[in-house]
Amino acid sequence: MLNRTTEDCWKFRSMFKEKCVSGIITVMLLLCVLPSGTTLAQTEPGTEAILLPHMYVIGTRRPVRSTTDTTSPVDVITGEDFTDQGTGDVANLLRNLVPSYIVGTQPISDAATFVRPANLRGLASDQTLVFVNGKRRHRAAVITFLGNGVSQGAQGPDISAIPAIALKRVEVLRDSASAQYGSDAIAGVINFVLKDSPKDGILETQWGQTYSGDGEEYRTAFNVGVTVTENGFANFSAEWREAKPTVRSVQRDDAAGLIADGNTHVREPYAQIWGAPDVSDDVKIFLNSAVEVSEQFELYAFGNFSRRETEGGFFFRNPETRTGVNVDGDGKPLVGMLEDGPEFRWADIFPGGFTPQFKGEVRDAAGTAGFRGSLASGLTYDASYTIGRNRVDFSIRDTINASLGPESPTQFELGSYTQTDQTANVDLTYELAVPAFFSPVYAAAGFEWRNEEFRVREGQEESWVIGPLADQGFGVGANGFSGFSDDVAGKWDRSNVAFYVDLQTDILSNFTLGAMGRWENFDDFGSTKDGKLSALYKLTPGLGFRGSASTGFRVPTVGQENIENVTTAFLSGELRQNATLPPTCPEAQSFGAKPLEPEESLTFTAGLVADAGTVSVTADYFNIKVEGRLGKSAERTLTEKVENPCIKAGDVLLFTYFGNGFDTRTQGIDVVTTVNVSPFASFLENGDTEIVLVGNWTDTKVTEYDPDFIDEKRILQLEEALPNYRFNATLRHERSSWSGFLRLNYFGSYKETHVDDLDLLIEPGDEVTLDAEMSYVLKKRLELSIGVENIFNNFPDENPYAGVVGSKYPESSPMGFAGGFYYGRLRYLL
Repeated sequence: MLNRTTEDCWKFRSMFKEKCVSGIITVMLLLCVLPSGTTLAQTEPGTEAILLPHMYVIGTRRPVRSTTDTTSPVDVITGEDFTDQGTGDVANLLRNLVPSYIVGTQPISDAATFVRPANLRGLASDQTLVFVNGKRRHRAAVITFLGNGVSQGAQGPDISAIPAIALKRVEVLRDSASAQYGSDAIAGVINFVLKDSPKDGILETQWGQTYSGDGEEYRTAFNVGVTVTENGFANFSAEWREAKPTVRSVQRDDAAGLIADGNTHVREPYAQIWGAPDVSDDVKIFLNSAVEVSEQFELYAFGNFSRRETEGGFFFRNPETRTGVNVDGDGKPLVGMLEDGPEFRWADIFPGGFTPQFKGEVRDAAGTAGFRGSLASGLTYDASYTIGRNRVDFSIRDTINASLGPESPTQFELGSYTQTDQTANVDLTYELAVPAFFSPVYAAAGFEWRNEEFRVREGQEESWVIGPLADQGFGVGANGFSGFSDDVAGKWDRSNVAFYVDLQTDILSNFTLGAMGRWENFDDFGSTKDGKLSALYKLTPGLGFRGSASTGFRVPTVGQENIENVTTAFLSGELRQNATLPPTCPEAQSFGAKPLEPEESLTFTAGLVADAGTVSVTADYFNIKVEGRLGKSAERTLTEKVENPCIKAGDVLLFTYFGNGFDTRTQGIDVVTTVNVSPFASFLENGDTEIVLVGNWTDTKVTEYDPDFIDEKRILQLEEALPNYRFNATLRHERSSWSGFLRLNYFGSYKETHVDDLDLLIEPGDEVTLDAEMSYVLKKRLELSIGVENIFNNFPDENPYAGVVGSKYPESSPMGFAGGFYYGRLRYLL
C-alpha cells in the first residue's frame, strides 16, 4: 500500500489534472467571448509583417523570450559549443555541456551498445522528449535490455544520428512538459534547432586519438546554405565519421588459469575486450529548407538520413565451464551423440573457448513537411506532417548454435528491429488584448495525431532453430544473442490523437503566468488529461522567482508491450541464457504480470533568476514523482511448464518481463552561472572572456515497489547508479585571431553492480578532468584548432573485481574510461 504522504500526492495530482485542465479550457472560452471592447492584438503600423513569431526557446509558445524570462528553466547551447569539441558523437557532446545529462560507453550491453541510453535529470532515456526544429523526433528501434540500470527496458531516441555541424543551437527544457507536448516529456525536452542560413558554409576535418594510442577518430563534415527562389533557402549538412575501438582490459582470471595450465588456444592478451566499440561508415545527412511564398505564407521541409555500423564483443565462453556448450546445468561435460554414431564435443572445435562479436547496422531516416503563416487578424498557423524510421540489423560472428552440432555456422544474421513514427500537427497562436492585464494573452491551441509501429523481422533460420542436439542439453540459438524466430517476428502499432491549449500573459508588469492543458486519447489505453501552471515574478528587472506545477505521463511503447528476446547475461557468477518477455506471455503471467499501463508523474519546480548584465544566475529545484514506473522485472526462474509458452529453447531457465512495478521520487537542483569577465579585467582589452559554471545535484528514491517485481539490486541501480553531483566550469576567451577554452569537469561518486551482479558491488569515488582547446585563424577563412580532453589522463577508480570478466575499470563510469584524448581540426569558411 502507498503511505499516507504518497497517497495524498496522487490525490492532489488527480484533482490538479481535473481542475487545471477544465479551468484552462474555461478561461480559453471566456477569452473568446470577452465584451466587444476587447479585440485581437494587431501588428503595430509601420512594422514589417512577421511570418511566424520566433520561438527563441522550447517550453513557451510566446515569441521572443530570453532564458531568464521563461517560467521554466531552459538551457540554450550554440552550435559552435557542439562543434568545438574532440568527439563527433552528439550524445557525448551534450553530456559535456549539460551536467544533468549523462550517457555512458555501454560496452558489452547488447543493442544498447548501438543506441546508447542517456539520462536527463536522473530519469530513463525514454522519459525525455526529443524535438528537431520543434517537431517530435521518432524513437529508436533499440530497447535497452542490459546496460545502465536506470534505463533498463527503455526505448529512447537515437540522437547520434544528428551531425553536430547541422545545429544552430540546442534547447534543453528542464521541466516536465507532457501538458504541452504529450507523452515522454516527464524529465524534460531537448530541441535540436537546425541551421537556416541561405548562404556561406563550413568545411572541416578532424582527427584524434587517446593517449594510449587507440580509439582513433576521423571526421569530415560540411554545412552549406543556398538560396531557393528569391525568398527561400536550403541548408545542407553532411558528416562522415569513424571511431576505432579502445581496449581497457585485463586478462580474465579463468582465461589466465587456462593458459597457465598449458592451453595455447586462449586468445591473448585478452580473452574478452572491454572498451569503446568499433564505429565505421558513420554517415549523416541533414537538410533544412523553407520558401516564403508571400509575406504571410511559407512552405518548409527538413529531414535526414544516416547509417552506421557498430561492433563490440561479448563475454568469453570458457571451454571447460560454459553451460549449454561445454557442460550441462549440473556442470557435467556435454557429449553429443550424432546420428551416425560418433561423439561430439564443442571443446574439440574451440579448445580455447570463444568470444562472440556482435554488430548492429543502424539506419535512420526522417522527413517533415509543412506550411505556416499568418492571417490579417493576427492568427498564426503551422501545419505539418512528420515520418521517421529507425532500423537496426543485428548480426553476430565467432559463435555457434550449439544444438546444431558440427553443422552450425559461426556467423549469423539475427534479424532486425524497425520503429516507424508518424505525426501530424496543427498549431494555432494568437494574441488577445485584455485591458486588465499588462500584456496581451498569448494563446495557443492545437491538434496532434500520432502513429507508432514496431516491427521485428525474422533472422536466419540457423540463428534460432532448435537443432538435433537440443534434447541432449546443448543450447539453442546463436550463442550470445539468439536470432528472431518466426514466432517472435511480427508488427504492432498504435494511434492516438490530442488537443491542447496554452495560455501565457503578464498579469502585472513583473508577474507572468502560464497555464497549459492537454487531452490525449490512445486507441489501446484510453484518454488522459494533463495540466501545467507556471509563473515568473520579478522583484526587480534583474531578479525574479519562477516555479511550476504539472502532471505528466508516458505511454509504454508498442515494442515494450510485445518484444521477446533471448540474450546471454552474467548472472550469479555464470553466463546464462536470459529471456526478456512481454507481460502477455504465460511465463510472465505465472508470476503475476499484468498488461502495461502509462506512467504518471507529478512535478514541482521552484527557482531563482538573476541578471545583472555581466553576471546572470539561474538556480532551479525540481521534484518529480513517477507512479507505476515501467521497467524490467528481476530475474525469474522458470520452475514449471506453462501452456503455450513464449520460451521455446530448453536452455533458457531465467527470464525478465516488462511491468509497472515501482514508484520513484527524483529531486535535484540545477545551477547555471554566466560571467562576462572582460569589464573587470583591463588586461583583456580587445578580447571577450566569459566564465560559465553549470552544476547539478540529483537524488532518486524508490518510494514504493512490488517485491514480486523488482529486488534489492534493481532498487540500488535506480537510486545510486548515477552520480548525485555533476558540474563543470568553462572559461572562454576570444581575441583577434585567437580563441580557446578551458573546461573543468567534476563527476560525483556512484555505485555499480558490476556485470549486473549485486555480489560484485563497486563504489567508485568522485573524479575531476580538465579539457582545453586553442584555435587560430591562419588566413581569413582557414582556422586551425588543437585540443585535449582529459588533459591529465585521469581514469575512474580501478575495478576491484577486474579478474572476474576482465574489465579494468567500472563499465558504467559517467566520465568514460578511455583516458586522455587529443585532437586537431581544420575548419574552412566557404
